[in-house]
Amino acid sequence: MKQFESVFTRGLVVAALCLTAGIAEPGRAQETAHGTGKVADTSAFRVAPDAGLAVTGAPSGESSDALSPEPATGRAALAQPGCMICLGGTGSIQWNGASGSFHVDTITNYRSSGTSGSLDLRVALSSSAPVYGPPLGYFSFSDAISLNPLPAGYQYSNVNSGPVGMYGSSIPVGQYWQLLYLREYSGGTWGYVDWIVMPNKVLCNGSGCSVIPGCTPDTYTMCLVNGRYQVTSHWKNQYAGGAMATLSTAKLTDTTGAFWIADANTYEYLIRFNTATNNGRAWISIPTFTDVEFWIDVTDTVGGQSKEYHSLPGNQTLIYDPYFFIYP
Repeated sequence: MKQFESVFTRGLVVAALCLTAGIAEPGRAQETAHGTGKVADTSAFRVAPDAGLAVTGAPSGESSDALSPEPATGRAALAQPGCMICLGGTGSIQWNGASGSFHVDTITNYRSSGTSGSLDLRVALSSSAPVYGPPLGYFSFSDAISLNPLPAGYQYSNVNSGPVGMYGSSIPVGQYWQLLYLREYSGGTWGYVDWIVMPNKVLCNGSGCSVIPGCTPDTYTMCLVNGRYQVTSHWKNQYAGGAMATLSTAKLTDTTGAFWIADANTYEYLIRFNTATNNGRAWISIPTFTDVEFWIDVTDTVGGQSKEYHSLPGNQTLIYDPYFFIYP
């Protein structure tokens, strides 16, 4: 059962909501239809909070849930710090050939007033590494979770698709980054509002897709401690009008890595794992050489744990966590 919770108040509200898992929206001209192999318009993932690519069609649904007066936790964006309707907590995608399921802990409306348009959440696959700022082409191959409009200050909790068609047979053979992305229907068009990249890529073989185990390094991804921990980072530069960017990585040792933005010889901050500990945990240290706001996402590809570390604007002190990640 999906819950609808207040972010700011415990006051009781009564409304009808709608959630439909496994119902695909009508075919779109720019986005990939099931089996067509047509790639989405490359403007789809430009970072533009509360806006995005407009495509035709609308979700549908019949079941309803009641509003819950329980307050939500604070803002915890999974992918885009500037979003106003946001994915939060933990997101996941499960594959079973041409079918599967997906989940996100919360979808929250952080606007100060009003009600959103209808929302939908689905899986997308991209052959290019998703980063902040540049446009991204992608395939959309999952049926959607469709949700009714969400009032400001409220959230959906424990959003699960149940078994849905993932349509892996329709995508060309290859490896792909997998994303959950959230859209809003407003003014007769669909617009992107938030998204999250999963820690593992998938391999599609022409009949279905499966998750590739372990960490895959690239320009923006570090794999530390024998490839067990996947580490990425992005920032929001308060000195550049709040510009967001994904930072490049530099692996220094098997347990230590650095992040840089403009010069590969100038590090903005580091991350270090200590696994020779006495409490059954991997200890994480994040020293910083900047006071720009940033986020570091760490995923244990063996144990399945993940956590986002946030350095607030103006912070110049060490972030230290000796408790969260279980090791070995």
